Amino acid sequence: KPYSASTSSSFLPSISQPINPAMAGRILIVFDGTRGDTQPYLLAGKALMKAGFDVMVTGPGDAGRMAQDFEVPFVRTRLSAQKVFADPEMAKEFATDDLSKVLASAEKKRDEFLTEGSKQKDLEALCNLFQEWKPDLVLAGLVTLGLVIMISKVHKVPVVSFTLQHGRVCKTLKPMYMPKWLPKFTWRRVWMVFAFLLARSEFKMSGPAMSKILGVPKAQLHLTANDIMRYWAAQATFLSIIGTSEVVHGHLPEDFNGNNVQIGAFMSPLEEEQSMSSFGSEEMQVMQKFIDAGSAPVYFGFGSIICFTSKYMTLLCLRALRLTGERGILCRGWSRMCLEDLQGEKDEEDLKAYCHEKVLFVDKAPHGWLFPKCQVVVHHGGAGTFHASIRGGQPTVVAPIFCDQPQHSGLVNEKGFGVGLKSMQKATPLEIADAIRKCINTPSIRAKAKEMGEQMMKEDTQAKLVEVIQDYMESHIRTGKHMKMLEELEQEKGGCLAGCCSRSSGASSSNY
Repeated sequence: KPYSASTSSSFLPSISQPINPAMAGRILIVFDGTRGDTQPYLLAGKALMKAGFDVMVTGPGDAGRMAQDFEVPFVRTRLSAQKVFADPEMAKEFATDDLSKVLASAEKKRDEFLTEGSKQKDLEALCNLFQEWKPDLVLAGLVTLGLVIMISKVHKVPVVSFTLQHGRVCKTLKPMYMPKWLPKFTWRRVWMVFAFLLARSEFKMSGPAMSKILGVPKAQLHLTANDIMRYWAAQATFLSIIGTSEVVHGHLPEDFNGNNVQIGAFMSPLEEEQSMSSFGSEEMQVMQKFIDAGSAPVYFGFGSIICFTSKYMTLLCLRALRLTGERGILCRGWSRMCLEDLQGEKDEEDLKAYCHEKVLFVDKAPHGWLFPKCQVVVHHGGAGTFHASIRGGQPTVVAPIFCDQPQHSGLVNEKGFGVGLKSMQKATPLEIADAIRKCINTPSIRAKAKEMGEQMMKEDTQAKLVEVIQDYMESHIRTGKHMKMLEELEQEKGGCLAGCCSRSSGASSSNY
């Protein structure tokens, strides 16, 4: 069986090939991204499995270890994210916060790390999941949405989008990377351009190979902005699941129709569930000993993103921490922050002495367990860490680097549960130190952080996801309604960017 090869990047416990009548249905989850993306999609898979669904998750190769910890069936169909994101050249591009440069560099790195043979193998593995495993429904993240749509054109499998951000083609949310002065009346058109570029890029990159693998003319796979907007727009035609928290982001904007469903934020498990090595459980004893030895520490961690270099990040964090006089835990993540980064600096010996007394370096940290034990949580504002820090009930300082992180930084200031900085690239040790002090010494910030943490603890995201999927399976999948709607849309003309303004989604205001 093509998709059951025994590799370190695949985890397949004994799953029978025939469809089990007792199962609620077969769900394939297709995503790409870093650890912050991997955790939510695996948690979603685990929740659906507990509800009786037969689940398969597929994505970047380095997600295999975490999938094994979660005991969720997994197959690699994408390049390991760490190879790209931890590359020094990528770190320099992240620091520019220029989307075009980041995307160009990411594509260049993928070309360096992937041979034509390995690209073909990954695409074949994904196609085999459609053909051999035969899912009833596919949940696709934004990065993989275009590719999944192309495959579904041939295999006729229903697709819904499942994203971790609010952002999509709409008129009420400012597009990422756009300047503050951008007039509101242009927002939707900018989003439409983004959808157009997303479709064009995926078709150009994967279309020729997919045509050969699927044995169909390339024209049959043609991907348009309209295709994307059926699943990823305020007026979506089909179910569009949004993994964000109402506590933090508020309700969906007014122009979002009922097909967009906000279910809450998928975060790393709670304290009692974090016994897995992928969350850093092997370092919990060392961290607890450090915590017990003095005052509550300040946490520093930036996940999978590197700003300039590890040395830059290490010096920025340690110099800021030393200005506060507080104890700290530095989580390396993919940056590899360490004491060796201090070599050659004028304050090397002073910082080393401070670290010896008041700082602990760790490779990974179980957020659900650690954050409630900290005074302040300093991080980059990635969706996973951002939501976990809020749920921890302690003030947060966001030093954003890239993507949706500046928006999260703005939310921190807007809601008043911490301090959001403009960017990590321009931050100074004094600025970060002042932000930490403000969080520690401002009662209103601490009270708001506690309040929001308590509210987030009440959100049952996994139960909501199961409820939504069960409902959609009954109303649209088993009845054939989803595919009938898609067939009607395919018979209509469209696909050019200009056509996106008209009946691009065919959506109604009713749910689904």
